[in-house]
Amino acid sequence: MSRPDDHANRDVRFEVGAGVATLTIDRPEALNAMRIQTFEELERGLREADGDPSVGVVVLAGSTQSKAFCAGGDLHMAKEFTTTMAIREHYFHRMQRLSWLLVNSQKPVICAIHGPCIGGGAELSLFCDFVIASEDAYLSFNGTEIGGSCWWGATQLLPVMVGLRAAEDILYTSRRVGAPEAAELGLISAAVPAASLDRAVSERCELLLERSEEGIRLTKAALRATKEILLATMSASAEQAVAGHEGSDVLAAFDAFLAGDRIDWRARRAIDRAD
Repeated sequence: MSRPDDHANRDVRFEVGAGVATLTIDRPEALNAMRIQTFEELERGLREADGDPSVGVVVLAGSTQSKAFCAGGDLHMAKEFTTTMAIREHYFHRMQRLSWLLVNSQKPVICAIHGPCIGGGAELSLFCDFVIASEDAYLSFNGTEIGGSCWWGATQLLPVMVGLRAAEDILYTSRRVGAPEAAELGLISAAVPAASLDRAVSERCELLLERSEEGIRLTKAALRATKEILLATMSASAEQAVAGHEGSDVLAAFDAFLAGDRIDWRARRAIDRAD
């Protein structure tokens, strides 16, 4: 069942049925990009699902009305970050609070990815326990493409998930990692035909619901210890990201986006050297 207070201006649909709570990012007009409201509604939904005794599994999805699972952070949101305090509030509170909720939840979380999964959307998936993607999906940790770095889990978790050399390749280049390759690397749990994505997610939910609830909780707690060690540097990375938010490359990328242009980093390097 859906929340009784669902209405048109929600960013996240929340539904519970047959032991599964599904949180769906529902901003197809923005390629399911996440703004402040999205982060807050995801947090609220995760807390509600974690405290609901009828829920055994949580699914995180993107509206299929959008061609993307999630295009990352909504760049128009950056207009609201006019002070360092506002940036820190978002990085240190909304973003880290959401990621730690995923890690600390007593329920397993399955991320169901269709289409492009970019930037913050790709990093969001790292905090989930299972990631199942359609074969036509891809992940892009695009920090170097937009003048910054991926600090929200990617630099901490990717080296263990896929190996240091593969992580360096993915993070330095911001290249697209197709779902089949991502599954082979261990970045995601499985890549399935697009038409089979819902069924594959449902089958994984059923399998988990057939296992001991206490056993699942204890196993997630044991695995959490490893993630906590790996994520210990995330706050330091967030501080670096706050400082870099007003860096010249980030501002140039932001201006290019607002102008509808694609920045030429090679040309920019030449200009910087000439100056």
